Parts: sequence; C-alpha cells; structure tokens
Amino acid sequence: MLQDITQFIYREARLLDDRRLDDWLSLFDDDGLYIVPLVDEALPGRQAAIVNDDRMAREERVYHLVNHWFPAQQPPSRTLHFVSNVVADERDGLWSVSSSQLIHETRGGDWTQVGLGEKNAIVARVDYLLRRGDKGFRIHEKRVHLLDRAGWQGNLAFIY
Repeated sequence: MLQDITQFIYREARLLDDRRLDDWLSLFDDDGLYIVPLVDEALPGRQAAIVNDDRMAREERVYHLVNHWFPAQQPPSRTLHFVSNVVADERDGLWSVSSSQLIHETRGGDWTQVGLGEKNAIVARVDYLLRRGDKGFRIHEKRVHLLDRAGWQGNLAFIY
C-alpha cells in the first residue's frame, strides 16, 4: 500500500511541476482542503494561514494562474518537487500520510525584473489525508508545513 501512496504523491508533484493544474484539481475530494498554515496545528478557517483553500478557492486559484496575467507569474514559475520520507497510517478509512518535500522554484527573465533567474529552495513537511475509492486515492486534505514559515516568503503565487 505504501508504494501506491508514494506513487500517488509522485504523480501529484509531477502534475504541479508540469503545470497541469486542472488535473491537479481533480485529485481532491469535493470537500477537500489545501492548506499552508502559519502554525502547525492551525484549524482551517479559525487561524490565519498563507493558504486555506476549499474547492471553490482552489478552482479560483488555478483559474487565475492559468487565465490571468499576474506580475508575480510573468514568466510563470518553474518548479521541481523532490519527495522523500513518505510514511502512512490508515485510520477510519483515511490514510494519514506524511512526506518531506524540497521544491525548487525559479522564473526565467531578464535583468529588468527583480528576482528573476533566482533559484528558491522551499523545504516542507507535507501531510495528506487520503481517501481510497474505486478510482484510487483522493486528497481529502493537503497541509504544507513550510520549514521557514515564520520568515519572509518570496513568490507565493504558485502551488506547492
């Protein structure tokens, strides 16, 4: 089972790296959450978070990234996710999964735009609650715990 879960997380990372964001949206349950908290045990909707997206907010985020001009995404970020240390435990029909992820992000460009061409390394523990259905796993919750969440965050206009 751990191999199936790990492959699911690898596929999710690949979708994000390939900017196949509509396909990424389809990985979530309808009531799924995508959260980047400021504190580890933040309750969705109860404490400030960098990202706290339900289905509508995820769809809006992806729509804007794909269809609108954002200065912070001109040119769009290129990312590469490295996933490791995947552990999983099943409880009450949900798989609690934890992974370590290193995300390299960069945007090409020229000298007229600050920060372009710089490589940013984002380190996070990414926790999932996965539900297994007839068509495989679905994300019930994805929680990205940034290692340096208390510090200055650069370009946040992409999906971790």
